[in-house]
Amino acid sequence: MSKAGLIFIALCAGIALFFLIPALGMPGGTSDGAPGPGYFPTIVSVVVLLLCIPLLIGYLKDKKKYFQQDETQKKNLPSLLIVMVAICLYCVLFMYVPFIPLTIAFIVFFNWYFGQKWVFNIVFSIVFTLLIYFIFSKFLHVML
Repeated sequence: MSKAGLIFIALCAGIALFFLIPALGMPGGTSDGAPGPGYFPTIVSVVVLLLCIPLLIGYLKDKKKYFQQDETQKKNLPSLLIVMVAICLYCVLFMYVPFIPLTIAFIVFFNWYFGQKWVFNIVFSIVFTLLIYFIFSKFLHVML
């Protein structure tokens, strides 16, 4: 059995705990119902930890080697690297460019890169960005 899968699961659980422990010490919310700073990290960390459990059970049960690449995965490596660099660039530019134009530009780029038609690309990018902005600003009271 390859230990790479177990290392990956342990790494995911470790990162989730790294964020969960401090988040539990943060305020849960305000009296007017707005979530506090620990609300979102706690939810995400718990979800990641819960998803680690079936992954661990499946890995130990099947005894497959999940980290051996086949030809399709090797062909997808350049796309994976481009997406990773684009996400890192998005995180850096997020400090300097407002949320709405930056997010629309990156969704347009991803849709173009993965071959979507331009009409769908533009409409989807605008609608998705505005929907995310509305959810975070109105329901979660997070300024973007």
